[in-house]
Amino acid sequence: MELKEARKNAKMTQEDVAGELGVSRPTYQKMESNPGCVTIEDAKKLSALFGVSVGDIFFSDNDS
Repeated sequence: MELKEARKNAKMTQEDVAGELGVSRPTYQKMESNPGCVTIEDAKKLSALFGVSVGDIFFSDNDS
């Protein structure tokens, strides 16, 4: 699962998620396009917000 997919499953906009994280929408948009820039703290917040594990957000079933 990707961040975008998790966000859409949670029925949230980028603006909604950015507000929950305390960042700007462009900053969150960068997180979606480049998950490598997500901090551990933000990853924990995102997993709680979306109701999934950190691993579910960053590793798909196709990843090794």
